[in-house]
Amino acid sequence: MRNILTISLLTIYSLLSNAQQVTISGNDPDYAGREIVFYSIDNYFSNGKIRMGKCTVSGDGSFTASFPCQNARFVYTGLGIFHVRFFVEPGFSYEVKLPPRIDKTQEEEESPFFRETMANMVILAVKDDKGQTVPPENELNFRSMRFDSFFNPLYDQLAVDAAKDCPGTWLDSCINIFQETLPRTGNGYFDNYAFYSSGLLYFAAQREGARYVSDNYFAGKPALYDNNAYMELFNATYREYFMYFGRLDNSIYNVINRQGSFIRLKRLLAQDGVLSTDSLCELVILKNIHDEFYTERFSRGALLNMLDSAVVHSKIERHREIAAEIRSKTTKLLRGFEPPDFSLYSQDSVLVSLQNYRGKYVYLMFCTTQNYSCLTQYNILEKIYKTHHKWLDIVVVSADDKLSNMQYFKQKSGYQWDFLHFANEPDVFEKYDVRIFPTGFLIDPAGKLVLSPAPVPAPIYDPESFEDSPLEQALWQELQGKRLLQEYIRSGLINQ
Repeated sequence: MRNILTISLLTIYSLLSNAQQVTISGNDPDYAGREIVFYSIDNYFSNGKIRMGKCTVSGDGSFTASFPCQNARFVYTGLGIFHVRFFVEPGFSYEVKLPPRIDKTQEEEESPFFRETMANMVILAVKDDKGQTVPPENELNFRSMRFDSFFNPLYDQLAVDAAKDCPGTWLDSCINIFQETLPRTGNGYFDNYAFYSSGLLYFAAQREGARYVSDNYFAGKPALYDNNAYMELFNATYREYFMYFGRLDNSIYNVINRQGSFIRLKRLLAQDGVLSTDSLCELVILKNIHDEFYTERFSRGALLNMLDSAVVHSKIERHREIAAEIRSKTTKLLRGFEPPDFSLYSQDSVLVSLQNYRGKYVYLMFCTTQNYSCLTQYNILEKIYKTHHKWLDIVVVSADDKLSNMQYFKQKSGYQWDFLHFANEPDVFEKYDVRIFPTGFLIDPAGKLVLSPAPVPAPIYDPESFEDSPLEQALWQELQGKRLLQEYIRSGLINQ
């Protein structure tokens, strides 16, 4: 964990020391008072987001956000029902037009099935790193949208024709013509975007295997970690590579599950000649460690050991960063690991951290006082609190629009456990992968997850039944399983 923290600090330092500023500005009075946060993807394996910068729209509608950026990359922001995206380049300034303001309804905010409407940011004007205005036809967003308008229909048609088993000569001819007419603009990001998009045509046409694509698009070429076309083709090409290699040499299972050695796995995979460079081999390993973590084919403990080894032994800084990011994502809600910490304001307007509850079990529930499913849980939760409060803390993170609404509900209801408001860290729901209310977790006195997710307090078929409470039953099972029941009885934490 110390190594991972060091990597994270070095990453931040690197971003700040080797980057140029990107500036995004505009004016829209409809968004007055609204905070706009710009994100990008930290890596295209875990697809976790990294905050790039933020701003608050002033009363007259003007806004400006600036942030450091090393390479051209995709950025996005959530604006009500819209998911708005565009490319930025280091040192460039963008004047943009926001979409019409349409806020999410309460139902849309709470629904795990709601999907934001995808939209491209409208770019009004762009200046380069020398302050010169960039003509629209030379700008990265304009070029990529024009390219996509031609490429996407071709990709879809190839996939349809391949499914119909159309003659391969037509498919080959189509791909060849496309590759021969690829634009060469001098913009490194766009030229690579177009080139690696062409590789996706082979998958759409189902004409060539992954080995062909690997040899012609990745072997001996630099890794483009922030180019989404490169990473999309990479993920398609090396999907389930461990399984593919295992059919040729089943010793991979021993190297991963028993030895957990990142270095030995590199040596083994290098033997078949597909992964021609150290960089390519490591990147394929990192992708497959991430993907296999969500299957039952390899030991999770061994995969975590390999990530730790990659953090220490990889000579490529970006790979050490990716390994640390994957480890953080895969363990943050895993039983036996510490969940993400937070600092949120309580009903008493006191800033509270998850660390404040160390020393007792904690039932952490995400809910809102405006949701019927949550309200049906609270009466049983109060009974559980009265029975177990000597050894169990109950904490509800509330998604109420305002802190004052949560405080009013707490005062009026008389519930005795702690309510915390999400506003100080709006991404707390994403950290805990909350997709529906209520969602709960049980944390032990050492701060480690023991039930992730944990059962809800009230049974669906009888919301008032304390005896049949799934959470109540889980708590007794936890104490008995850890042989804590008699100890808690003797120490007076549980009444007989």
